[in-house]
Amino acid sequence: MHLLGGFAVYHDGELIDLPPACRRVVTLVALKHKPVHRLWVCATLWPHAQTRQAVASLRSAVWRLRPLGAAPLLCMDPQYLQLGADVSVDWYDAGALIDDVLAGGFDAQQVAELLPLLRAGELLDKSSEPWVACERERYHGRREAAFEALGRSADKPGPHSSRAVLRGPRPHRAVTGTRGEPEERHR
Repeated sequence: MHLLGGFAVYHDGELIDLPPACRRVVTLVALKHKPVHRLWVCATLWPHAQTRQAVASLRSAVWRLRPLGAAPLLCMDPQYLQLGADVSVDWYDAGALIDDVLAGGFDAQQVAELLPLLRAGELLDKSSEPWVACERERYHGRREAAFEALGRSADKPGPHSSRAVLRGPRPHRAVTGTRGEPEERHR
């Protein structure tokens, strides 16, 4: 699942075009990183609807994931929804890598993984949902801090220097591993 730059869901490399209600449910659940109560989802997504109508809208959105092959996106029990255990989210990956960069414990491989995520854009940058705004602001601040930390590390020699990665790709060559033996680089 891609939340950086915009919303997209892929299964086996194929883009799944989710209807708007499905997209909103999946996005809201993904933004919370934890199980969320169904009634909270209903109140957040359909704040002006009566509870019965909002519950029916949620049930319909979740049901419509099945024919699209997207049912595994959500795990459900009678009260809670959460993302499926096998769902990979670019925003989660970016957050973990940003944590490493901000803590100062990162290497060139982590920087190489993080830069495309940082360059992908803001969190759901085309969404106008009010419940996205807070997370987008938080991610924006963390994203900017990561860019600054990477910039500072590019100016310093040392084990956490990101200079080579920030400058761009270099020709393929053998790199010496931690024990002195050459290790392969894959692109």
